[in-house]
Amino acid sequence: MAKMADQLHTHPYAVSNTTREIKFNLLSMQRYMTDAVLADSAQELNAAVELIDAHEAQVFAGFDLLSERFLGDKHAINEAFRLVVQWQPIREYVIELVRNNEHKEAIRLTKGEASNYLNSLLEDVQFLNDVANKNAHAFNQDVMIERQNALFISYLLSCLTVFVLIILALNILKRFADADKEQSDKKHLIDQNIMLAELDHDGLVLDVSNALCRFLDKNKSELIGEKSYFFDNSKRSGKVNNAILSVLKTNAEWRGEIEYINPEGKSCWAQSIITPCYDKHYRVSHFTNTLVSVTNQKLAIIDELTSLFNRRGFDAILSREYQNSQRDNSRLSLAILDIDYFKRFNDLYGHPQGDEALRRVSSVIRSIVDDTCFAFRIGGEEFAILFIGHNFETTKQKLLWIKEQVESLNIIHENNLVSDFLTISIGAFALLPESQIEEGRLYSMADKTLYQAKLKRNALVLKTEEAQTLEV
Repeated sequence: MAKMADQLHTHPYAVSNTTREIKFNLLSMQRYMTDAVLADSAQELNAAVELIDAHEAQVFAGFDLLSERFLGDKHAINEAFRLVVQWQPIREYVIELVRNNEHKEAIRLTKGEASNYLNSLLEDVQFLNDVANKNAHAFNQDVMIERQNALFISYLLSCLTVFVLIILALNILKRFADADKEQSDKKHLIDQNIMLAELDHDGLVLDVSNALCRFLDKNKSELIGEKSYFFDNSKRSGKVNNAILSVLKTNAEWRGEIEYINPEGKSCWAQSIITPCYDKHYRVSHFTNTLVSVTNQKLAIIDELTSLFNRRGFDAILSREYQNSQRDNSRLSLAILDIDYFKRFNDLYGHPQGDEALRRVSSVIRSIVDDTCFAFRIGGEEFAILFIGHNFETTKQKLLWIKEQVESLNIIHENNLVSDFLTISIGAFALLPESQIEEGRLYSMADKTLYQAKLKRNALVLKTEEAQTLEV
């Protein structure tokens, strides 16, 4: 009887569980293929490809186990495996299309040929699962027959049976104890290593892991029962909070990035996934918020001195927003700002004073940043601002305000030939909707206007494709 039970576990149940895992990994590959096709950046595409490869490895491992333990016709396994192998070049071709920005063709293949292969593959895997379940049922019937025989024999060997039952009972109790300990260990590992929070429908914290407490630099007692605001307390927290609530009200999953400013004033970033959880009546009882820190990735594109995006961030964001403006036929303006005679400032007052001046100028620039613009430090004393969807007048007013505010900082600069204080020159160029100017030329055009502004110093030169020019 024990041998049959072991066979039941080793063969049909193992195969049944493996086929379910293969189906899960195949569906996950399809899901991340969709993420890859819709990726907005190379970073997002590479992340999706890594996940696809990881699930593919699990699929191959599953087929290895099926080949070893499947009790039916191995031809069915070979046919399913053949489809997996044939699917490989299709998905690699789709990913190559995405890398070459041929999204329409990638989407067509994903919905067409790749989807057909997946459906056929899932049908083959389901067939293997059905065979395994049939074998499991047969094994189970044999076990039941043997159990009846064992009960009959137990009448003749009652004393021995009682002894055996006691031993079995103790063994089962030990297994339960071991299972409880294992479950407790798993919960501890999750609590210490995964940032999780349970939230009610209004974002109130019901429970929180210690890993998330460390990320937030707070105790559980400070969080449980309080409004979470989904752990974003940046300048855009109100907008983020409203966006999340509008999604959660539809009982849908929300994914996005949050920024948390810790008690020391440092920004920490995390990818957040908020998932609805259902009760036995299929009603949403609460939401699970899973967070993954991306602070290190963010810091890689942040200038340490000014907390603005650095040149690496500038290149990435300019490319992304240029593509968005082409897709949406929206306006895009680039301004380049340069501190006047800054080398003379450093030579006269020293680099520590120069760094402090850079920080103060960047604080003025940062004060106008919202969801419609990005600010960067792209060189020593050179900054950039990218305006999304702003018209000529709005861009002009913001840049004039920055120019005036920098001079109003009253930072003494005796070697400035145009003022007693530190000043900046600004050159900006604005693209029209449906512009034919290439991304690389946008920077070049803005740089030319900066050159014109630096001929006067403490000046603003703003040009557009409409040949509209402002010099102040």
